Amino acid sequence: MADLFQVIIVANNVGRLVKFYRDVLGFAVTYPESEANLAQENWVTLKSGACQLAIHGGGEVRTSGSVILSIKVDDLDFAAFDLKEKGFDVEPIYEVAPGVKSAKL
Repeated sequence: MADLFQVIIVANNVGRLVKFYRDVLGFAVTYPESEANLAQENWVTLKSGACQLAIHGGGEVRTSGSVILSIKVDDLDFAAFDLKEKGFDVEPIYEVAPGVKSAKL
């Protein structure tokens, strides 16, 4: 069986997405080696767990449905609270299956 290696998000504002995934969610930048001016980059990769997230510049803005990422956290209630404190809109937590909770940004 194959493992998921990478998810690519095509974006028109690489710097904004890097700030979210690096500064808010704690993903580590793996490329480029220098983080001096990531907003000017056309390709940035970040790592969290087994999968790599790549942000590719030059995309068009889509209002919804272009990418859905599921991120596993140890404490969903705390993660949702923390994101709200940082100014993000977090929808109410709901149960998608017995014992499986979810929330959307």
